[in-house]
Amino acid sequence: MAELGPDVRTIAVDLPGFGASNSVAGPYDLDRFAAELRALLASLGTGPVVAVGHSMGAKVALRLAIEAPEMVRGLVLVAPVPIGPAGFSEKGEAYLRATAGDSVRLRAWLTKTIADPPDEAMLDRLCAVAGQSPPEAVLESLESWMRTDLKEKATGALMPAVVIASELDAPERAQSNVAALLPSARFLVVPDAAHYAILERPDAIASRISDFVATLSKDGDRHE
Repeated sequence: MAELGPDVRTIAVDLPGFGASNSVAGPYDLDRFAAELRALLASLGTGPVVAVGHSMGAKVALRLAIEAPEMVRGLVLVAPVPIGPAGFSEKGEAYLRATAGDSVRLRAWLTKTIADPPDEAMLDRLCAVAGQSPPEAVLESLESWMRTDLKEKATGALMPAVVIASELDAPERAQSNVAALLPSARFLVVPDAAHYAILERPDAIASRISDFVATLSKDGDRHE
């Protein structure tokens, strides 16, 4: 957020079950998350926004854009999970489920999501934040984004979009599973970063967001 500078009003959201909202009761699924965002934007009276989401948050942002296109003037999807079903193996799904409430397995998994060798301070930060979420929120949200298929509905998301993948995070999957399925998406790759490019390369991510926001308006007004 700091890298975006003072000309962009940024609204950070902790979804139910996560961060400072970790004590909020469920359900913890994409429908609930998108509904909460709609209610928030309506209460703040922001007008149409650029919705930015990372990983699962990218699928939440897309769900918002599908359900309330009048509220979204543009989409920025960073290291997004697939628009359709995740397509993991049974072993892969079991591995992810096992991280819920298990700090050792959680750390092992998060180590795989940042560049090697890992920045230990960054890893500590990720583990601390992720560990705040109750297992039921982790498991329910995991099932929701793994199973939900937005491919057909995404064809109606006509607002400008940019998909930002990371060089070390199978960018070809983000291109085929997300960018290629959106009608108006540009596809960009950030070098020397893995899944958590938002932490590893915040300057590069912010630069690409700023460039995208600049293309949405010709008058230089303050943006959200």
